[in-house]
Amino acid sequence: MQTPHSAPGHVYFVGAGPGDPGLITVKGAQYLEEADVVLYDALLDERLLALTPAACEKIHVGKRGGHKSYAQEDINNLLVQHARAARRVVRLKGGDPFIFGRGGLEAMHLREAGVPFEIVSGVTAAAGVAAYAGIPLTHRDIASSAVLVTGYEDPTKTTPSIDWSRLAPLDSTLVIYMGVSKLAEISNLLLQHGRPADTPTAVVEWGTWPRQRTLVSSLECVAADSQARGIGSPALIIIGRVVDLRPYLDWFESKPLFSKQVLITRSREQAGDLQLLLEAEGAQVGVLPLLQIQPPDDPGALDASIGRLHQFSWIIFTSPNGVDFFFQRLHHLGKDSRAFGGARIAAVGLATAEHLQAQGLHPDLVPQNQSQDGLVEAFSSISLQDESVLLPTSALGRDLLPTALTTRGAQVERVIAYENRPPEPGSVDLPPALQNNALDLVIFASPSSVHHFAALLGAEQTHTILSSTAIACIGPTTAQAVADLNLEVQIQPQESSIATLVQAICTHYQEKPHE
Repeated sequence: MQTPHSAPGHVYFVGAGPGDPGLITVKGAQYLEEADVVLYDALLDERLLALTPAACEKIHVGKRGGHKSYAQEDINNLLVQHARAARRVVRLKGGDPFIFGRGGLEAMHLREAGVPFEIVSGVTAAAGVAAYAGIPLTHRDIASSAVLVTGYEDPTKTTPSIDWSRLAPLDSTLVIYMGVSKLAEISNLLLQHGRPADTPTAVVEWGTWPRQRTLVSSLECVAADSQARGIGSPALIIIGRVVDLRPYLDWFESKPLFSKQVLITRSREQAGDLQLLLEAEGAQVGVLPLLQIQPPDDPGALDASIGRLHQFSWIIFTSPNGVDFFFQRLHHLGKDSRAFGGARIAAVGLATAEHLQAQGLHPDLVPQNQSQDGLVEAFSSISLQDESVLLPTSALGRDLLPTALTTRGAQVERVIAYENRPPEPGSVDLPPALQNNALDLVIFASPSSVHHFAALLGAEQTHTILSSTAIACIGPTTAQAVADLNLEVQIQPQESSIATLVQAICTHYQEKPHE
């Protein structure tokens, strides 16, 4: 058993970074993986919570200006209460716990209560958001210093602690947190105290998130321009000549899928890798879980086939799900890949082959045309007379392959390895971009997802939505299901894998950037 990094009865203040979940530190992720309870703020990507153990208690305490939150005293008391119960407590805060948050106040309360704590620094917005906007805070030829300022001081203060008259003349980059609602007031103060009216100024909304927007203006015009563009919080204000470097250093907003609204129609469990790859290319991704992938209600037939795997000449897998659920049952029965004996293995495509390879098996046959039709063609040159073939599929598997192999003289045993069910009525929340018909791209990975999409939305709405957006499909069978709805598929990779699908999507938008 691995030695834990954290200790019971301790509180760990962990900086989550400004938005992108990949910006959390290794140490912060380690503490989340061991947490018994997590108290987390608003404006965090909740995928970070997936790092926690299944039994971890997760408490959303808010802490966003202008929104309902736990009272600070209640948060302090919760931290003490859970630590004294000998739990590993993570206080997950946006950015860095000690920069314009209340990490210092909360840590002081723990010190007074005699509760041990540790601070895990995070990427603060000044560093992370500026970098994602392509703006260096310092540059040896332009700015040798940066000043971090809050635009949202404690309203109970009788005397402001920020002296704008002293900040205005500095030849430094000014970075203002939580100041977008007071942007007109702040810019006027700086202008009154001598900051040049044409000073380059940027406002970055939702920095490091796929929905990031960056407005570049001058100090004199930035408040009006921000209001005209509808810029709101969360936003970071950057004032200084370094803003002029953005056209040369912008990398995030120039990604091929930046700002594209993409819908994945897979189960949440299966959407993860595809979502991460799309977001890495700049897309805003919504998930519509149209498939509930589950083991068969009665695994008896599957178990019987696994018990005599060595008797089959060929075992053919037609999907990654078929591989995963087959091996789950194989392992449940106390067996491993040795149970295959001398049986040869075929995979419908590269994605299925990769799942087999993860189990230590390299398929003997992967057709060039990655589909069931391709498998039929690939087997046309292989003698199947009186050969026994095992075909683990979903309950909705097509008849094409078993029929073709039986015609060739094979003895085909088709067994259900998993169920592919539509979602329960009322169990699916439609992503906002789908509700507003604001999608740029819909991705289908199986014929079932196409059928369930149409069943969920109805024929008329399905045609309205899919006629006004691009459609991407994995595999010709899925593309045919879309064609059966009298709709056109714009993107279909030659290989049936997640990586090639994302590459094909990027290529499509690079060639047709305005679609």
